[in-house]
Amino acid sequence: MRILFFLFDGLADIPESETPLSKAKKPNIDFLAKKGIVANLQLFKKSDWNEQTRASVSHLANISLLGYDIKKFPLKRGILEAISAGIEMKNGWLALRCDFATIKDGIIVDRRAGRNIYGLDRLAKALNKIKIGVPFVFKRTYGHRAVLVIKEKLSDNFEANDPLSNNRPPKEFVAKDKQAEISVEIVKRFLEKAVKVLEKHKANKERIRKGIPPANYLLFREPGSKIMVLRPSFRSRFHVRPLVISEAGVMKATCMLAGFDAIEIPEGLDYKKGIRFIFEKIEESLPSYDFIYAHIKWTDEAAHDGDFERKKRVIEEFDNYLESYKNFEGRIVITTDHITSCKTRKHEFGSVPVLISPVKSKEKFETFDEFVASRSMRLKPNKLWKIIFYKV
Repeated sequence: MRILFFLFDGLADIPESETPLSKAKKPNIDFLAKKGIVANLQLFKKSDWNEQTRASVSHLANISLLGYDIKKFPLKRGILEAISAGIEMKNGWLALRCDFATIKDGIIVDRRAGRNIYGLDRLAKALNKIKIGVPFVFKRTYGHRAVLVIKEKLSDNFEANDPLSNNRPPKEFVAKDKQAEISVEIVKRFLEKAVKVLEKHKANKERIRKGIPPANYLLFREPGSKIMVLRPSFRSRFHVRPLVISEAGVMKATCMLAGFDAIEIPEGLDYKKGIRFIFEKIEESLPSYDFIYAHIKWTDEAAHDGDFERKKRVIEEFDNYLESYKNFEGRIVITTDHITSCKTRKHEFGSVPVLISPVKSKEKFETFDEFVASRSMRLKPNKLWKIIFYKV
């Protein structure tokens, strides 16, 4: 049986009076709901949710979603960014997730530097010329994101400087053991030199002239030095040939560590071009793969911008392409990794909706949204996969 698994990033919203998913015109998704089941999926326990989880929810949610215990596989985001970017990694080398950011008078005014990539590759190239006494590579990975890999065996047991919110000063780096003090000293040395380069660079002067926030600071988080393969692999657990279609980032990396092949979505595509790219690659890949996981990120971006209507339009655009798959000879799954609220513009704790079709069910479903899911059966990932692969 072939399976198409669509993971919308941040699809779910807080179910109050209405959500983008409940308001979207989605006749093809609703058609699938009538032939399948809608359920309530729990990826986190309340005890697992904290400020750090909120900031790094996607990769933790995906590890859980794929059926692995996040406590047994505590992968750090730095490692995942490096793997997804194709950077050579060795166990023990230190990798940190980075964000180009905007700072003014010691306060972070924009953790994502306007989410505008103008000139960022030139800035990254300039940062690679810094000398800090040890070999390293700095690479922009996607959008405002980047990764710093220090090619030395170093401790990752320290807290980095990302305050995880705007309008705050950067946090102090805090080493938690003697070995980590060496790591902190090296990263701080890099940051000090990087800030001087960023402040003077022509690309930032051009950004300012264009009305774009300058990328004049770097925020680091989730240092990691341990590479963990997710075992047993997804391939061996379910005897499938799995493929992930995703932008460079943690969803791609976690799937790769679980044994997936990968196709990368090009950077810079809007949701219309991006969704078209995904379905084109699905068509090309179906002869070779029987499990295709597609990551659709534009719902999350819209919610972080507080744009209810754009989030709804992403869903509707996807639904248009689903017309050709209403009678797909296999199974279609649609779900999400977490709630991203258009109201708060943040990740929020809560269970998420999932649609599996076709599946025989005594209960009949007319649509797919958070409200229907909240009244339906509760699933954890292991039960979800039993239904996806084994329920007739």
